[in-house]
Amino acid sequence: MLGGGVAGLSAAHELAERGFRVTVYERDTLGGKARSVFPPGTGTGGRLDLPGEHGFRFFPGFYFDLTDTMRRTPFPGNADGCWGNLTRATAYMMARAGGREDLTAPFPFPLPPDPRIYDLASFSATIVAGLQTVGRLSLGEATFAAQKLLVYVTSSGERRLGQWDGLTWADYIRADRFSDEYNKLLADGVIRNLAATKSKDASTHSIGLVGEATVWSILGLGNEPGSSVDRVLNGSTGEMWLDPWVAHLRRLGVTFEVGFNVDSLQVSGGRVTGAGVTDAKGASSTVSADWFVVAMPCERAVRLLSPAVLAADPKLASIRSLRTDWMVGLQFFLRKEVPLAPGHVNFMESNWALTSISQAQFWKRDFSTYGDGTVRDCLSVILSDWFTEGNFLKKKAKDCTRAEIAAETWKVMKAHLNDTGRQVLTDDMLHSWFMDPAMVPDGSGGLTNETPLFIQHPGSWKLRPGSRTGIPNLFLAGDWVRTPINVTTMEGANQGARQAVNALLDAAGSRESRCDVHELYETPLFALERANDKVRYRLGLPNQWDVLDTRRP
Repeated sequence: MLGGGVAGLSAAHELAERGFRVTVYERDTLGGKARSVFPPGTGTGGRLDLPGEHGFRFFPGFYFDLTDTMRRTPFPGNADGCWGNLTRATAYMMARAGGREDLTAPFPFPLPPDPRIYDLASFSATIVAGLQTVGRLSLGEATFAAQKLLVYVTSSGERRLGQWDGLTWADYIRADRFSDEYNKLLADGVIRNLAATKSKDASTHSIGLVGEATVWSILGLGNEPGSSVDRVLNGSTGEMWLDPWVAHLRRLGVTFEVGFNVDSLQVSGGRVTGAGVTDAKGASSTVSADWFVVAMPCERAVRLLSPAVLAADPKLASIRSLRTDWMVGLQFFLRKEVPLAPGHVNFMESNWALTSISQAQFWKRDFSTYGDGTVRDCLSVILSDWFTEGNFLKKKAKDCTRAEIAAETWKVMKAHLNDTGRQVLTDDMLHSWFMDPAMVPDGSGGLTNETPLFIQHPGSWKLRPGSRTGIPNLFLAGDWVRTPINVTTMEGANQGARQAVNALLDAAGSRESRCDVHELYETPLFALERANDKVRYRLGLPNQWDVLDTRRP
């Protein structure tokens, strides 16, 4: 197993349960971007170091595969394993700056009609009402947006991949035509919470697919049994999930080799015969195995595409055209509990696309057991736009120092939360801050990101490989391979791993059971419309509801 992030651990789990001997090679830390990062020396008096992280993570109700793996990972006192450490987030807050009142919407909102009598008219009415209430859009803007969402949910699979995957979300919703409020909500507002991308960079199919899943989830459709729209862990990812997971894999016989960088794949006779690795001291060696699963991020996997590998499978060259972006976490440790909302917060006017969650309200462990004993909460923030000038500091985040980013982010959050007369965040609350250590100096006064995220840019579906390659003993796992959920998520990484394991089992002629790979919910109520659209697409006609605006990529 080449890579020990969520994809690598997921594949190792499935293979070990089926009797395979698995060794995982990881260059840095098991868990990858999902790991917790405890800055050494921050804990005193026998307390744990402060709980940092790459960024907060959430588990939507439409996750099935990752959460199935969590159920099968034992956790002391939980009959349903690590899944039992998920807790419900019950609201979504849109924080506004400039004296405008913040809006906190409970889940589910708006209240759904009876799904048994749900139809196109009630779908549109619900979306329009929700956009007007939550987004405070004009009737015209809300109606247009609802129409575009209606077009997507009634589009056939052929149109989604053939037309919408080649068009940016910004073009699809006509971000250039409407108000700033419309864009803040539908372009890079709510979108930043749904996927690690921006509307001008993301394909319509990727945003539309996860947006559709979210709408159905809010309406009580397509969710994992026993789940809710939005869930978070009740403690740090390491303590409540990853550490127990790794311990369980060790009990299953999985071996971990951490500190080994995978440099190359050796190919002979059309098969991989070995993987070249380098340890932390620079010593090189070759790993031999019957089967190889590449579970590395796409920007690292591409380095393995030697002439010999591409000669064995030329289609893998498309991986070189996949793109990445930055989505990075910053934690503010506070001396006071500040539950901004019982869920995620979107700072709508933030140029750096800030989102956050107040963690103490969800965690079992008292924050005073971390650090020096004075910390009471962690306001975990994600910066999703590193290439736009800040609101106050007129520099792109990537051109700033870590201290400048922390100061600007804190100032922007205060501008959103303290603008209506209440002092929600004050400087005396701030104990310290911590940024993902993957952000390192670039030598020019700014930063570079050692762990970027794959983004679903227009046309990316055609470029993304499947988990089965043209090399019979090489398989690919990760959120950048083609998966049912499509977008960059832990669920996608888990699905990619399951697909890789299934392909490996087929190649090995194994009689072991195949992994389930969940397809996102597709309402049967629109089946006729999608069937009709399949015919229309083949005839070169627009979707039947696309009467206001059709734009070909």
